[in-house]
Amino acid sequence: MSSEHLNRGAANAAPLSERLVTPLIWFAGVLSGLLILISLALTAYSVFMRYVMARPPVWIDELIGYLLVALISLGTAEAYRRGNHIAIDLLTEGRSALVTKLRWIWSDLCVLVFAIVLGVSTWEAIEFARMFGSYASGEIEIQTWIPQVPLLIGAILLGVFAAARLVGRFFSKGAV
Repeated sequence: MSSEHLNRGAANAAPLSERLVTPLIWFAGVLSGLLILISLALTAYSVFMRYVMARPPVWIDELIGYLLVALISLGTAEAYRRGNHIAIDLLTEGRSALVTKLRWIWSDLCVLVFAIVLGVSTWEAIEFARMFGSYASGEIEIQTWIPQVPLLIGAILLGVFAAARLVGRFFSKGAV
């Protein structure tokens, strides 16, 4: 390998701030993947019980809804970390290194603000639900704050990674 290749690899390596939180974000992504498999298994079970056994379980649809909130919340930070999100680069391709770096900083700031707003509003919703002791109206009797916890965890993970990425961008010498 040439020294140029090694230097390019070092320049593209994730900053320390990102590397410190990556295992936690990755683990949440793995949990999200497992929840997808669990949802698939529950859906298959529900279809089997409904169409083969003629005894549809009424609670599965509600549980899958709760799992959907959890798997999306836990997987969002991992998708953000990997860059597997929607991006439109029509106006940003071919710009200078400084403009590119500023664009990424702006993008990360927007993600951080979104995560803070989501986290604060979810925290307030959880406090409200706990204060009143409300329960979900459905087949699964559960306090309404419990299914909201993964949303709070996801907001925290997203915010922590956005902050770590911002720190890395501010202190990096490269373009991105």
